[in-house]
Amino acid sequence: MMQETTKAYIAGFLDGDGSIMFQLIERKGYIYKYQIRSSVCFYQDSNHKEGLKWIRDKIGFGYIRDRNDGVSDYTVVGPERVEWLLKMVEPYVVFKAEHVKVALKLLNAMKENRKPSPGQFLELAKLVDSFAILNYSKKKKNNAANVKEHLNSKGLIPP
Repeated sequence: MMQETTKAYIAGFLDGDGSIMFQLIERKGYIYKYQIRSSVCFYQDSNHKEGLKWIRDKIGFGYIRDRNDGVSDYTVVGPERVEWLLKMVEPYVVFKAEHVKVALKLLNAMKENRKPSPGQFLELAKLVDSFAILNYSKKKKNNAANVKEHLNSKGLIPP
């Protein structure tokens, strides 16, 4: 059982040096061509990554990687793990409270549509797009329009 002060510390770290992300990842062999990837990342200068190791040890899963720009990140991936983490920090986040609220709604929609129809998958892709707007994402290359184009090309939804 994690102490409440530890949960609050992790929430504060997420507020300041973290991000919640949903991405449409292109996957060969997937019927809809894309997978929705959910993740939470914490960032720190590589010279001070001990704090990331501490958070990872407290959470118990995820991975740390050293980037080429002198920054390390600790990443938790997957809807179940991301949901667990967000529910844990939800009472304590301040700056990212809206992000957590919307992310939990999106994760719930994904859970309710584990085997979505083409139309349901397109709606989930639109939710991913709306989350990217919340994050001020500028580098997003895959979006709901790409999903719609693919689904149309396969005759899975009407044009």
